[in-house]
Amino acid sequence: MNNRLTWKRRQAPPHACLLLPAALMMLSPPALAQDPAPASGKSFAAEFFAAFNPVSAEDMVRRLPGFTLDSGDDRRGFAGAAGNVLINGERPSSKTPLAELLSRISARDVLRIDIYAGGGDGDLSGQTMVADVRLRPRDAGATNTFVAQASKMDPSGNINPLLILTSGFKVGDVNVNLALQAQPSRRGRIEYDKDVKTAAGGLVSEGPEFLQGSYWEYRLSGRASWKPSETDSFNLNLNATPSRDDRHTFSETYNFSGLLTQIDDSKVTGDNGWTIEAGGDWEHRLSDHSSFKLIALASDKHTGSAERYSTRFAGGAFRNTFIDRAADNGEYVARGVFSWKPGNGHAIDWGGEAAFNFLDSALNIAVETPLAAFDATPPVANTRVEEERAEAFITDFWQLTPDLKLEAGLTVETSRITQSGDATQERDFTYFKPRLGATWSVDDTNQLRVLIERDIAQLDFTEFASAVSLFDGTSDRGNPNLEPERTWRATAEWEHRFGPKGVVVVSLFNDEVEAVQDQIPIAGISDGPGNLGNGRRTGARIDATAPLDALGLKGGELRFKAVAQRTSVDDPVTGESRRFSDETDWNYSIDIRQPLPELKLIWGGLYDRADDVELFRLKELRKTGWDEANLDLYVETSAFTGYVVRFTVSDVLRPAEVRERRFFAPDRSSDANLSSVETREAIGGYGTRSYAIRVSGRF
Repeated sequence: MNNRLTWKRRQAPPHACLLLPAALMMLSPPALAQDPAPASGKSFAAEFFAAFNPVSAEDMVRRLPGFTLDSGDDRRGFAGAAGNVLINGERPSSKTPLAELLSRISARDVLRIDIYAGGGDGDLSGQTMVADVRLRPRDAGATNTFVAQASKMDPSGNINPLLILTSGFKVGDVNVNLALQAQPSRRGRIEYDKDVKTAAGGLVSEGPEFLQGSYWEYRLSGRASWKPSETDSFNLNLNATPSRDDRHTFSETYNFSGLLTQIDDSKVTGDNGWTIEAGGDWEHRLSDHSSFKLIALASDKHTGSAERYSTRFAGGAFRNTFIDRAADNGEYVARGVFSWKPGNGHAIDWGGEAAFNFLDSALNIAVETPLAAFDATPPVANTRVEEERAEAFITDFWQLTPDLKLEAGLTVETSRITQSGDATQERDFTYFKPRLGATWSVDDTNQLRVLIERDIAQLDFTEFASAVSLFDGTSDRGNPNLEPERTWRATAEWEHRFGPKGVVVVSLFNDEVEAVQDQIPIAGISDGPGNLGNGRRTGARIDATAPLDALGLKGGELRFKAVAQRTSVDDPVTGESRRFSDETDWNYSIDIRQPLPELKLIWGGLYDRADDVELFRLKELRKTGWDEANLDLYVETSAFTGYVVRFTVSDVLRPAEVRERRFFAPDRSSDANLSSVETREAIGGYGTRSYAIRVSGRF
């Protein structure tokens, strides 16, 4: 499995690739009269995906033409974390990412997948496209599947095992799904070459580094659904994830003349962390036109580590640093939704949500030197943050004409955030979040969609507490005054379908952002998370799928995705306009697959590139990118009856992550203040060529 959670950052101009969708429509014939795309949406039967040997519902959703899976945002509360997929017409009562939930559903249990424009549901309002995974009615028999994988993915040559077991069965009238994902040992090694030069380019120091990680994790989940009558249905979701994360880093530093001046050695022992989530819902149908749904969700998470950093200098001097970290956070949510269809094409949802969130963060740092031992714990290191939040909402979906659908909604959110411990603070927030969307089916092959909404980003409680990284030599001071980022978003999409599988979706977007969240100077001497002024994000997205029969690749399929954007905000240090931190200006991917039924084979490849990202700190400008594109290749066979075997080679071009850190004294306010430049090239992790063999089937 080669699931990438973020774009790899590659250096290459995207302009030629943005012309590709125009060529895609030339690779297949025009839309067939006998297979029009319905104005209200499109259905894809399970047989549509058979040629690609899907193992799970996630595999199927990711092959939907013109649809991009959104697993949902990592936000507090229930509604704000919604993605764009339903299961049997309902959103799961869980905040586990949708990709993970779908990976636990066997492809054999999927009857079809419907995609349509607009949310169509109070919990998914504001989505321009929604996929609904419809499952087969379950009989008394069980559906059991497995995925077993072994991969070699790092310079140390370790073999990393992965096992996924899923089981679907029926107990009386209750449908049950169980899943276990086990990574009993995952070892990864990253090797670095690092040098530091003066502003004029003279060598100051250089040397090798490595980071050796050791990790294990088990994810256990269960889902049960029960429909005791025609008017009532119940769902229950349980998830538990125990884990442990250990790390070892080591580096040697040599001066410009090649003499060893410093050795750094560290070991991080991770506590046995865990995450537990329980969620459930009850829906009661009052009549053919009205119903209500009650949802409850609770989650708790614990992480912690004991760290030792040892530095030995030439001449015998030393410095030992001991760091103890611990964090406990939880969330408890109750939500109610009333749905009513009064007629005249209207569907109205209204309701409310109440939530309580907390974070207990502890950080203690002690330093030993030949001369003294002292406490180096930064301010705002040991603190508790609590939030009491409530919201009320109403949404009206109006089928104005057979071809025109409108969505209008308003959410009012209020919260109180209280901080205690090293920092004491209490603040109240109230925000109005209106939303207006429209979908116009121009004809059987063309659809236009627009959406305007105000979004309020949820605050990350970990940014209220201080954090340090001795490996990177950085310290972020906790900011009790952090405010949520507010954004007016405007999106316009054009979808064009051609032939049974071809589709091009072009999206234009403009975000007007207030109180941009970024790094800010604190007290003029350190950095921390905070708010800048107003900013803007403007750009375009393309998602296109086309058959490759016209190029002689019978049954082949090409998927092209690209994003190009421009961001701007005034820098608090220089006073000049610059891009947002940690956001690419462009990225794209090209995914090709072709089944060869006569050989019982499928082959494919993924090529992707992305722009560098930058991070702006008080005394540092950091740029991170990749020197080569990513290229993954695979071949898959179903020649072994009942099993699918895939062999994958990832990072064929062996890209190296290159990070440049430009340091300034006293600060970054002028280029003339540049004092040194650190360059680090990493081989390992995602950048290392790796090999994996995966076997999947039923048992």
